[in-house]
Amino acid sequence: MEEPIQKVGRLAKLKQIIVIGVPAVIESIISVIISTIDTKMISGLGKGAVSAVSFTSQPKLIILSIFFALGTTVSVFVAQALGRHDREEANAYFQTILRITVILSLVVGILAGLLARPIMSICNRQPDTVGLSVSFFRIIMFFLVFNAVSIVLNAALIGIGKTPLTLISSIVMGVVDIFANYLLIEGRCGFPKLGVLGDALGTVCGMAAACVTSIVLLSTQSGFLTLKGLFTPRRDPDIMKNVRVKAGNTVVENLFTRIGFLISSIIISGLPSDQTAVYSVTMILLGYSFSFGDGLQAAVLTLTGQKMGARQYREVKDYVRLSQIVGAVVSIALSAVYILGAHRFYSQFFRDAEAIAHGISYTYVAAALTLLQIIRIINVAAMRGMGDVKSPRIMATICVLFINPAVAFMLTSALSCGVWGIWIASLTSQICWFIMSCVKERRCMRRVLGFGPA
Repeated sequence: MEEPIQKVGRLAKLKQIIVIGVPAVIESIISVIISTIDTKMISGLGKGAVSAVSFTSQPKLIILSIFFALGTTVSVFVAQALGRHDREEANAYFQTILRITVILSLVVGILAGLLARPIMSICNRQPDTVGLSVSFFRIIMFFLVFNAVSIVLNAALIGIGKTPLTLISSIVMGVVDIFANYLLIEGRCGFPKLGVLGDALGTVCGMAAACVTSIVLLSTQSGFLTLKGLFTPRRDPDIMKNVRVKAGNTVVENLFTRIGFLISSIIISGLPSDQTAVYSVTMILLGYSFSFGDGLQAAVLTLTGQKMGARQYREVKDYVRLSQIVGAVVSIALSAVYILGAHRFYSQFFRDAEAIAHGISYTYVAAALTLLQIIRIINVAAMRGMGDVKSPRIMATICVLFINPAVAFMLTSALSCGVWGIWIASLTSQICWFIMSCVKERRCMRRVLGFGPA
């Protein structure tokens, strides 16, 4: 039965979305800015270095997808417990997932580091850049635990609406990362010139700083979560079962999504490095688009989770619809900025007119993908907040694991469309994903309004 609630006006709800969403957007943008600056620093070493680092992204994200899934799970559980004002339950879920994260990240990180060469031999088919990819990937994986723990800590803070704290962690990471890169890539202030290896070490320094910052902020500023008792676990079969069910579905979804992206990345790596370098820079724009979607996702997940926990189901619909409107406005504005600023953007990375011209033409595709991506991210977050973790998994599997790689392979290998084949495949899969997410979200909403949790 739905609990009686005090009516909250739409402007007040919009303010809540902004208060939670804006810091999360800024946090995500900082990550993209760091990636952009890293790419800019690496571009001074040549297009080969840019391609080498870019090919480590998908295998790294496949591994991180496990911890993103655990982060999403902890956000949902903590948000719902907050809605019920149950601090003990929130900390039980939080600490259980954090313990799993520490153990899993140590094991997976060491294994992936040791297997860096065979992994990158699969992911990078460019003989002239694969060695650099191996060096970069190995260092990142050996220190995976810092990144994984930060993901879960920040996700728990998002669940209780403390996105300003996660923003602080990201700022610290960015400052340390960029400063370390400045010293190590080109060799300044007496430090050795390490090139791509320096970029990897700078990334590790940033992740370690962010992890320590998140631990301190959660321990002193959260007001609801605690690390006390983390090393004295209590066995609770119900909590472990719930974590397995929700995290399991989300892990499978994320893994399938990332495997699909990896297959596409392998297809891309078979193209000339000149083409893939421009493609990689265009993907930075989509990184900014994802940042805005990710920020709104944090707001939707937090607010819908809290309202579901409090059984205020009609409030859930208002927050989701308002977030979709905000997402549509933001995506249109971003697309306009991308198109108008394309020439200046690509001029920061390339000097030859042909590469800039290719980049400008790719920007129109990036603008279209932005419109589809942001609303789809909001829809999927709403479904998770309402308790539906199966539909996102099915949609991701169909669109990213099957449709995108199949179309990309057909267009690049059979029809020799080059990078344009990759872009057409991305448009095809994102259109399908967008349509399915709209249909599934509305069905899920009807179930919630009629019968409670989906």
